[in-house]
Amino acid sequence: MKQRKFSLLYMLLVAVFVLSSCSKSAKQTAKFIPEDAAVVSIDVKQILEKGKIADNAELKKKLQEGMEQGVKNQETKDLIKKIMEDPTKTGIDLSEPIFVFYADNNSKQGAVATIANKSDFLELVNTIQKEDGSEAAKEKDGIQYIEDNKTIVAFDDATFIISDSYSLDEIIAKFKNDDTKGTMAESDDFAKLLEAKGFIKALIPMTLVEEQLGNKKNLLPESVELKDLSLILNLTTDKGEAKLGFECIAKSDAWKNYIKESTEMCGKISGDYLKYLPKGAFMMYANINGKKLFEMLDKEKYIDDAGVTGEQKNMVKKIMEAIDGDFAIGLGNIEGDKPEVAAYLKTKDASIADLAKAQGLEAMEVDFGFKDGATYAAYGTKAFTEAKGGFDKSAVSGRRVYLFCDIATIAKVAGTVGGDAAGAAGAASEYIKTAELYDTSDTAGELVLKMNDAEKDPIEFIVDLAVKQF
Repeated sequence: MKQRKFSLLYMLLVAVFVLSSCSKSAKQTAKFIPEDAAVVSIDVKQILEKGKIADNAELKKKLQEGMEQGVKNQETKDLIKKIMEDPTKTGIDLSEPIFVFYADNNSKQGAVATIANKSDFLELVNTIQKEDGSEAAKEKDGIQYIEDNKTIVAFDDATFIISDSYSLDEIIAKFKNDDTKGTMAESDDFAKLLEAKGFIKALIPMTLVEEQLGNKKNLLPESVELKDLSLILNLTTDKGEAKLGFECIAKSDAWKNYIKESTEMCGKISGDYLKYLPKGAFMMYANINGKKLFEMLDKEKYIDDAGVTGEQKNMVKKIMEAIDGDFAIGLGNIEGDKPEVAAYLKTKDASIADLAKAQGLEAMEVDFGFKDGATYAAYGTKAFTEAKGGFDKSAVSGRRVYLFCDIATIAKVAGTVGGDAAGAAGAASEYIKTAELYDTSDTAGELVLKMNDAEKDPIEFIVDLAVKQF
């Protein structure tokens, strides 16, 4: 469609997002989405509620000014005025999610959403068509549609779909077909996606990344297939915080067994070394079962494939089997002559420290050794020194892995290096204070961003940028 038509339609949709309040079931749109598709769910109403759009007079004013700019027909101006007074007159129910999907290696794409009132939606479509000098919506087999080159907008009483990769007959068949086999209407993964509370959610089948993995796919066990693994992402926000949840969904015994074996390599963190880690630029904490780790790597031939055999392999086995518990590393003050770095690893004996000594680590001014069941190394600081204002033990309690980054400090480090990374880190530090990454179960975890402004929902920053764009 022509650019002006798209711009006007976009702005009319934004207007209805602001005040729309009706509700239907999102499941009615699921039959339009292939069961093997990647799906992104966008809850616009939640975004706008969190962004306080309804109370944003400046945005509303700019919306109307933007919609009226370049409008030729009085009929279009009247519709704009009517929608600004009562956004439900678009006929669109945007209290329900919009689903954007990608299937067949991205060759099939579309967006599906819910209609609240077909007559109002038809008036919206025909008014925009007339403003653009195009034909009014046509009808075929009871389905209304407009067409512009490959782009089709089609709708019935309940649903509309926009796509440039399906033919009109294929789209009509989706409306007419009540057999939901092979669609997301039959998918347990899609049902789980609907249950998540985020305003942007995604269901990603791992087959989608098969080509990108290339030879790296060989690192996976032969018994597993990517078609049997999916990933759900779930983005939520609150005052001063954005949280991205992620969960792996295994649909085969092979994947379930592989995940079980993988989690057995990481026990629950005890947190014994947490008191020695300053809340500085970076911290990582985990629990490692070295014996289990070696057994898994050996079983999958990773060690042999790396060319480690014979005596070398025996040495690797001895070192890894000495690891038996918490591993912690922290980067503290980075502004002095020497950055403060300390690492602790629970081990059964001094074999790792002895190996480090044999490799000449002492000459590098690193304080290292074996003490009280821990192999340790420190640079720029003294090992086993309790940190002031460090981490609370609740941060790692019950977890297998925990990572922490202070974004402003990382930005300073990146700034000394330069390049694109420095620019990205600097831009992030304007809004983000810290980042944390940790597991919440054997198959799930969260990335949590704490904002510099603890009183503002991160979506409000997005709205502020939108006002500037308008």
